[in-house]
Amino acid sequence: MSTRIHLGRRIGWGTTGLAAIMAVVAVGAPTASADVHTLAIYPTGQTYYVGGSYELVSTTAPTTAWVTLSDNGQCIGGMRSRPVNNVDSINLVAKLNWVPSTAGHHVLTAADSRTTKTFEVDVLAAPAGTVPAAPAQPSGCSPLERFLNSGSG
Repeated sequence: MSTRIHLGRRIGWGTTGLAAIMAVVAVGAPTASADVHTLAIYPTGQTYYVGGSYELVSTTAPTTAWVTLSDNGQCIGGMRSRPVNNVDSINLVAKLNWVPSTAGHHVLTAADSRTTKTFEVDVLAAPAGTVPAAPAQPSGCSPLERFLNSGSG
């Protein structure tokens, strides 16, 4: 009977030791993150107008990452960053078509769970006689969309 008690204790101690080792390894393991590197607007170096169509491009580290793009704190889209087509690159890219709906100063933001990059532009009213484009409905802004599309919670 004492052999069974000792064997049970050994298994218990072994299990406890294994759990402790796994906890140390998990805590010490680096976490994957997008690490947003850049945020830019294209075309560059021009005057921006309400209703104009511009491309926001954010580069990230080479992980599957969710990037949220915002205009003055309001989410305008969230997406997974992806490899650049036909380019041997170590960075991934998240792109979004941005149509500003108001004139004034805009702080554009690309963010993941760890880092944020901003880009500031001034947007002018649409020129007389033009028909401004309507901004698209934002997608990828809710936590549920992020969970379902990013592969992680």
